[in-house]
Amino acid sequence: MFQRRSRIARGLLAVSLLGSVGVAAGLSSPALNEASATSANPATTTAPAAAPLTFKLDPVHCMALFRIHHVGAGRFWGMFDDVSGTVVYPEDGSTAPTFDVTVKVESVHTGTEKLNRTIIGPQFFDAKEFDSIRFVSTGGKSTGDKTWEMTGDLTMHGVTKPITAMVECTGVAGNPVQKKVGFEAIFTVKRSEFGMNWGVKNKALGDDVRMVVGLEGDWVR
Repeated sequence: MFQRRSRIARGLLAVSLLGSVGVAAGLSSPALNEASATSANPATTTAPAAAPLTFKLDPVHCMALFRIHHVGAGRFWGMFDDVSGTVVYPEDGSTAPTFDVTVKVESVHTGTEKLNRTIIGPQFFDAKEFDSIRFVSTGGKSTGDKTWEMTGDLTMHGVTKPITAMVECTGVAGNPVQKKVGFEAIFTVKRSEFGMNWGVKNKALGDDVRMVVGLEGDWVR
């Protein structure tokens, strides 16, 4: 009886060892290694970039603010109320936006009617001859999460010059049926480069004009 149990025990041990060897062999097989690697490192796929959407600017929620130095003392602000145009932009921010923005000069608002008339007059914008300001982007370099260094052509007072603006996408909102997008742009121009020289030499009015432009557009389906 003892010998029989011993033989059974040895048989079970052999089966166990063979099974272990078989498992080990299976684990080291190329097919199993490949399956294991695939399971541990699943293939990753890159989602396609979102298609650019066209947004029409909403004049009610767009404005162009300007700031200029007065007689070397204070800086005062004004704004243009009538801003229109289009923006083309993918809502995932995978590529830079493109802009075509027009500002009506006669929509200037400083809080003083006399100053408004002066600004649109022949000493400055001469709105009767040059009734609008236009910016058309030519390129954009990413500087962070949905921020860009945008280049483009600014046409003002009948003169077109290249400028660079720092642009931020301030948000995309809505649903598959209706979407809105917002942007803010900041840049500086020298008005003398656009033929507006009044007060530059005697420093009655600064040459550098700081611009802050807020834009909001509705998706054109």
